[in-house]
Amino acid sequence: MGVSDDLTAAAGHVAGLRRAVTALTKELGNTLDLQRLRDDVVRLADDVDLVARGAGIGSQDRAGGPGEIVFIPDEDYDPALWSDAEDEGVGPSRGH
Repeated sequence: MGVSDDLTAAAGHVAGLRRAVTALTKELGNTLDLQRLRDDVVRLADDVDLVARGAGIGSQDRAGGPGEIVFIPDEDYDPALWSDAEDEGVGPSRGH
């Protein structure tokens, strides 16, 4: 088996695991243990994708997906960013 075949097989196994966890969740409910298992499966899928991209196989321009860590700077935002924002459920601010 070549690298491409191995990665395809790994991705197929992860997809099967995802289906099994989904079925378990339907049968047993959304327990903490199943939530953790689901998160682990997502992590495995991401890891297989990372290995594939590192090997030059698959999409190199993958957008961030659920669970991806996004670092937000601690600095204050530019006030102009919020100039036309509305408070949810309140509407636009008046007199500012």
